[in-house]
Amino acid sequence: MFQIYQRHLNQGLSTLNLFTTFVSMDFISLVFRLGVVLAIFSFIWGLLRFGLTILRGGIPLSYPVNLALKMIQYFLIADITILFCETKSESLQLDLVLSGLILLMYFIGKVQNMKTKLQFITIQTRGLDQVQKPNMNLEFGVIVLSMALFIFLAIKQEYAVNPASTWFYTTITDIEKTPIFGFIFQVVGFFFTINMLLKMIGALTFLLSGKAFNKPKDNSNNGKDDNPYHFDDYEEVK
Repeated sequence: MFQIYQRHLNQGLSTLNLFTTFVSMDFISLVFRLGVVLAIFSFIWGLLRFGLTILRGGIPLSYPVNLALKMIQYFLIADITILFCETKSESLQLDLVLSGLILLMYFIGKVQNMKTKLQFITIQTRGLDQVQKPNMNLEFGVIVLSMALFIFLAIKQEYAVNPASTWFYTTITDIEKTPIFGFIFQVVGFFFTINMLLKMIGALTFLLSGKAFNKPKDNSNNGKDDNPYHFDDYEEVK
């Protein structure tokens, strides 16, 4: 009787291990493919912004205009991610949840990268007189609105199909299929996957250590960040 129970237990553990391995590999594949899509979109968006700069004669955009363009950019990313999930696999609901988590970390990573660049520029210019300081409340507001749009489109997927998102997604898939550019963006997608996994491991370690539930210490360390992990914007392609 004990041997029968042990045999069933071993079979159950084996099945669980296979399922865990499959889910892990499927998740890594999702991160990689979505990373390629985001990298190609950033490349296309960068070209469009460069064209806008040329049309303006090289005049820098004001912060409100930059913020408005960023909102459009993030909205398009949310929309394109929905199209990506619809055409990618059979487990649509799970992919939408995981893709939403990836997008959230992607957006937060961009904000962290912007803060790092701002601190570097501030040190170089010895003050904020010559620096256009962003409004962090507005920056995070754009993220909240973008994630709200993603959730809405995940529920009402028919609204994700529009001329703008369709053009971007078709262009992305065409570039991905090209031999040279496709390989380059696959390399970018690989580093995006590594970076995203490191972020998640760092976040999980931060939660399991209990530091996330401790009271914040007095911030008298000259602005040093006590967060054990930070976000690097490897996925952004200029």
